[in-house]
Amino acid sequence: MFGFANALLLALFAAAVVDLAGMLCQKRSLPAALKTLWKEEHLLFGGWGGGWRTGAGAAAFAAGLAAYEVSVVFCNSMARENWAWVQGVLSPILEWTAFLCFGFKILLGTRYTWRQLGVAGALYFIARWTYFNSQNIWWIGIVVAVMAAKDVPLRRPLKAYLYSGGAAMAVVLALHFAGIVAPDLTNERMGVLRGTYGYGHPNTFGGLVFGLVLAWALLRAGRVRWADCLGIGAVGVFLLAGPSSRTAALCCLALAAGLAVCRLREGRRVPRLWPGLCAASVGLAAALSYLLPLLVIKVGPWNNDIGPAWLARLDSLLTCRISLAWMAYRLLDVRIAGQVFDWPVVDNSFVFALFQFGPVVAAILALLFAAALYGCARQGRRVEVCCLLVMLAYGYMECQTFHLTTNPTALLLCGAMFAMPSRDWAKIE
Repeated sequence: MFGFANALLLALFAAAVVDLAGMLCQKRSLPAALKTLWKEEHLLFGGWGGGWRTGAGAAAFAAGLAAYEVSVVFCNSMARENWAWVQGVLSPILEWTAFLCFGFKILLGTRYTWRQLGVAGALYFIARWTYFNSQNIWWIGIVVAVMAAKDVPLRRPLKAYLYSGGAAMAVVLALHFAGIVAPDLTNERMGVLRGTYGYGHPNTFGGLVFGLVLAWALLRAGRVRWADCLGIGAVGVFLLAGPSSRTAALCCLALAAGLAVCRLREGRRVPRLWPGLCAASVGLAAALSYLLPLLVIKVGPWNNDIGPAWLARLDSLLTCRISLAWMAYRLLDVRIAGQVFDWPVVDNSFVFALFQFGPVVAAILALLFAAALYGCARQGRRVEVCCLLVMLAYGYMECQTFHLTTNPTALLLCGAMFAMPSRDWAKIE
């Protein structure tokens, strides 16, 4: 992926040069050409192909999402322990298919102004810079996918995401219950056996299920049904009782409750303060993530033997998330461009981003998320806001938010990434 990251950046720079040369060849002055490129959306490498290119780009984006989803949901299951070709052959093919599809969409199937291209290109350069230090392939994957999502109505890609991921998970579950893939593999927590369902760890399974549930919820953005709320609530109960994946289970239950509120409030105006409160929730979650570990007092020989008593009880409720962050503060340095460390040192997306990707990316991510919440809330897109808020809660207790397969809401950050007005953001319709 190092080669792909460099090639995409160079191709974007080359496209800008070609576009400028094309404008100058039309006998425009340099100031007029720059003004046009800065303000008017246009296809890169010239306007040939027109509508065909944008249509092909949208199809390539959906295909890339499907390939990406299968590469994670199937190839990163315990099937890789049964058959060497899963990781050795199939996974690289699917990953390259996904990245090539995304690259085609970005370079040949999307209209940009130079202002949009400059903002997104700068963010991509920062992502690439930290990727070389963190070596987190899921991070660069989610950034490229968000860039490719520009101007694409999200319903068809989300359907491709949901159907491909659901089918891949169904295959893994069938192989698991047939006794082929990790039939006896379980995980124990405090004397309770937790099913892994062919994925090696219950939280991996829970995170993948949660991603599919979020995709379903986003597809219901036009009109939420009571059956959606009940179905998502039932999935939450299953995740709590089966794999005992607490974070995914609680967030599914919260999502079901949030969708019920959306159903009850359908057709009503959004309160004036609601967009600002939604955006402020990101700052509150970040403050809790970074500041609560500073209050920890060591009171025993184990990492989770901490005080004061109220903080210890909260830490226990959050499955040691606070004490893990406290331990990371003691063991790791914060580096400007991130670093490699063994997962999971911290199961909190804010703290994880600070150490693995560095403070620059952590701040940018918080701003993009806050902008997405503000824009969706201002437009009255209640379901999208609900999904983003639930993902914010999930991110407080997990770091799988940097996996597109767990976090399809990342696609809602596309408009903010390109610094577009919220009225121009891609909608699920």
